[in-house]
Amino acid sequence: DFGTIAKRYAEHHARLAIDPPPREPAPSMWRLLVETATLRKSENIQPNLAGQWMRAILTDTPYPLTLLSSVITRLRTDHEVNALRVATLKSVLIKNFHVEAPVSLDPTCKDPGYLLGRLFAVYEQAQEAALGRNINATIKDKFYGAASAQPRKVFPHIDANAVNHLSKVGKVSPGRRVNLEKQISVIMELMEPGADPYPASLPDRSQALFALGYYHQRNDFFRKPEKPETAEAGEAAQ
Repeated sequence: DFGTIAKRYAEHHARLAIDPPPREPAPSMWRLLVETATLRKSENIQPNLAGQWMRAILTDTPYPLTLLSSVITRLRTDHEVNALRVATLKSVLIKNFHVEAPVSLDPTCKDPGYLLGRLFAVYEQAQEAALGRNINATIKDKFYGAASAQPRKVFPHIDANAVNHLSKVGKVSPGRRVNLEKQISVIMELMEPGADPYPASLPDRSQALFALGYYHQRNDFFRKPEKPETAEAGEAAQ
């Protein structure tokens, strides 16, 4: 009946909750499906995906895994980690894998995929702090796809580059360097002691968590000031 349908839709939208939210407060299913398609063209949406997803919502059954793989493929191809895509991944994690996927940055989450996504975002921030945003290719442009699927293949190289980036940041803003290094250390400490922090590969479920961790950490940089740098400026003014 209508009441059951309304309840199913309310539960579905609750799973999509993400911070910061998308511009559309309640995006339609079609708007979400377009994010799974090559060039965001409706004709490129996977056949039957809309019907399968709608049926899963109305019958309260697991979402089609094609939804998960399609979004991950788009992320690995065009590297655009936006709210609609991350919200879709979060909904699949909750519904299909019973993962307690956080709405906003969770500093206690120890899932390897989530932590690697957070770490990748910090390394990207270090690069921006050192070189600025107007560079030909960021580490996200170059390495997001490989980092989210085959961490061991690229993270050692990203680590090495980060040392140079942090050194350059430190010459201009020692406080900012300290802040970034602390964030890297905090994330690394959450990884299992003695375990290889960089798995050879990540399954789709972990790649979804990688995107979620990256999105949360990346947006956290825009939400709050870097306290060490602020303190440093205050001391200079005295």
